Amino acid sequence: MANHAPKWTRQPDKRPDQIMEAALEAFSRKGFRGATMDEVARSAGVTKGTIYLYFSSKEAVFLASVRREVDMLLTLVPEVRLDADSGVEGLAKTVARSLIGMLMSPRMTRLIPLVVAEVNHLPALKQLYHDELLPKANLELAEILRAAMGLGILRALDPVIAARALLGMFFTFALTQEVFGAKEVTPMDEEAIADTIVSIFLRGVLAA
Repeated sequence: MANHAPKWTRQPDKRPDQIMEAALEAFSRKGFRGATMDEVARSAGVTKGTIYLYFSSKEAVFLASVRREVDMLLTLVPEVRLDADSGVEGLAKTVARSLIGMLMSPRMTRLIPLVVAEVNHLPALKQLYHDELLPKANLELAEILRAAMGLGILRALDPVIAARALLGMFFTFALTQEVFGAKEVTPMDEEAIADTIVSIFLRGVLAA
């Protein structure tokens, strides 16, 4: 018989987080459409009715879980402060190591496939991406790159395209290594991945 013992003690002030954590586990096992609110409730150690005190629907739980995970990720990435004397490569590697560690963590590698699978099926998820996730990631990074260009640290490029190209390299490794299991064929050190991405982004691959 399956063991449905709750994973957490009942703590009303922490209940929304517990529900979102349980929901993310259920969704990662069965997908958004495959998981039921009954399963989420059992995992969270609450009744299904309790979930509806905090969230209006399964979709609302899912969206809140995505938002929560991304916000947690962004708070763990070091703040970037630029000036004309910045050691930009060392600073970039510090931030990159933190970012790749977060993206390749178990929490994010279970979230990324869910978002990719559902973004074209849930209009509210696509709206969340457009209104919140894209500005927090791509557009904020673009502003940092634009500032670096203004200081003469980087040459002039389209900062939005450059930011998305940089983020794309990080997401490629998170997807291939952790989600698709490429680490079993080509294991790689996270710091080496981060440092190489930064080196390629800042210097290219030519031996000039």
